[in-house]
Amino acid sequence: MFKFIKYLAAAACLSYALSGTALADDKADLKAKLNAFNEFSASFVQEVTDKSGKEVMNSSGMLALKKPAKFMLHTLDPDEQVLFCSGKDIYFYDPFVNQVSIFSRSELSASPFILLSDMSDKVWAQYGVKHEKGVYIITPKKQGDIVNLRLSFKGSDIDTISLLMKDGNLNTYKLSDRRRSADPHVFEYKIPEDAEVDDERR
Repeated sequence: MFKFIKYLAAAACLSYALSGTALADDKADLKAKLNAFNEFSASFVQEVTDKSGKEVMNSSGMLALKKPAKFMLHTLDPDEQVLFCSGKDIYFYDPFVNQVSIFSRSELSASPFILLSDMSDKVWAQYGVKHEKGVYIITPKKQGDIVNLRLSFKGSDIDTISLLMKDGNLNTYKLSDRRRSADPHVFEYKIPEDAEVDDERR
């Protein structure tokens, strides 16, 4: 389950110096693009392909973020699932089994997704950034399940988010209805009181 949560953040609820001037400029350029907005929301269509390029899963839903630490990924089809950040914790709720898993946000810091909502130098120091053919490739300096995250922009807005996983799967979110605002209510998702709780916080 923990691996699956990281996959979504992966799925989820975004001060070493980079080697080389070009790479340092790429990181500064990406930070400037992400610093241009404090809130962001969009609909998404998600496609997961294996290392041979065969589609193994697809879904759709919405995502929203608000700096410095609010994030919501709400999958609606084919099955509802909710991943969101609340303070120092990350929640993953599966309505089908009525279960919520809770993780410490620090445990998921290996996911480059954290860069979308956290602009601190301490967090960004954990990643390298390279710009190739209009795509920003973000690579954790400490490797885990995620090999890299790739961001492409349409104009000044995020257009596509792709995560390359260690097992060779590519998880791509294609965004539409992009807005530089987010309904505050989406960050107030209420989990049913009778939900089974799996608390993985240390």
